[in-house]
Amino acid sequence: MSQTLSRALKILRFVASEPRRIGEIATFLGVHHSTALRLLHTLRDQGFVFELPDHRYRIGATVIRVGFQALEAIDLRSVARPFMVTLNEATQETIHLGTLEGDEVTYIDKVEAKHGVRMYSRIGAVAPLHSSGIAKSILAFLPGDERSRLLDGRDLTARTRHSITSIDALEEELAVARERGYAVDAEENEPGIHCIGAPIFNGTGHVEGSVSISAPMSRIKRDLLIGFAPALLDATTAVSKQLGWEP
Repeated sequence: MSQTLSRALKILRFVASEPRRIGEIATFLGVHHSTALRLLHTLRDQGFVFELPDHRYRIGATVIRVGFQALEAIDLRSVARPFMVTLNEATQETIHLGTLEGDEVTYIDKVEAKHGVRMYSRIGAVAPLHSSGIAKSILAFLPGDERSRLLDGRDLTARTRHSITSIDALEEELAVARERGYAVDAEENEPGIHCIGAPIFNGTGHVEGSVSISAPMSRIKRDLLIGFAPALLDATTAVSKQLGWEP
């Protein structure tokens, strides 16, 4: 039974990339034509593969439906939490998790720093799109039309003297973020606080959220904060893979 199951799963992976003929599938499995056909008929009857008019087989609707149901059942916060804790232990700094809800980025989880300085942020609060690292890292990796919709007519209020207040300047900053894989908040949201944020992608390749590292300038200089970027990207990549994303 385990061999049959193994072969069936191999078929699903094989036909997922492109439709295949029975001979190709039999050769791929290293089995007789009749054995491959029996497996295909079972998978077809359950909707896991679909037989095209030219008798090639492609992935079936059941696989797609089950896949989406599984992705919808995954809670971003529970998936990201262990990686946030690990990142917090490695950096000793505040780790945030945010997601785009409607037209705003909202903090949905937070791991406090190991030292006495606390961020003003709180779970449920809105992170400004133009001035926070966690929001900019989501904004940077959205499709251009969606990003334009979110920014169109938005008032980019200066929250500190370092805040970006023009759409053109913000777009330039977001382009840099896309190149390096993470966004930087250079004291743009809170005086004396800077952070870096990186996106989380889901199985469709769309931005699902972001994780950021925030720290006080008085304790952590910019070059040291930027030095945490590889660990941040490792964490967000791991979370993205848990959500079904493939680089």
